Amino acid sequence: MMTKGCKRLLRIFWIVSFLLLPSGVITTQAAVESSLVKTLHIGKRVLDMTATVDGKLLFVLTRGEVLVYNARNQKLSGRISVDPDINRITISPRGNQLFASNGKTKTLSVVNVNLVYDIDAKGVPFKGPADAPVVIAVFDDYQ
Repeated sequence: MMTKGCKRLLRIFWIVSFLLLPSGVITTQAAVESSLVKTLHIGKRVLDMTATVDGKLLFVLTRGEVLVYNARNQKLSGRISVDPDINRITISPRGNQLFASNGKTKTLSVVNVNLVYDIDAKGVPFKGPADAPVVIAVFDDYQ
């Protein structure tokens, strides 16, 4: 058996709980501080953008192409031609595939992304044709 005092406490608890229910929890207002770091002048209308998880590359979708920027120095690293109707892009977690959606044709395109670096080899001895392509494979996912 509950005493009158216990019943009264229980009733007060339920009333207070009910009054707090709409807000769920007591919240506070927080100030937001921001500062502009850099403005990139793309020269075209930006439709969408995405960045690699590591923050090294920024992909900017414009009509008909994706501009690839080095996020550290904000310089254009490359261009990827895409259908002019592509309206959204995102990059895979590993940064090796770009997903592009076309709202008009209701299609999704998957584009493999490989970074190509120019290496200055002037004065380095070589064997074979001077203009032969060189491929360096980096295996960085081993355990």
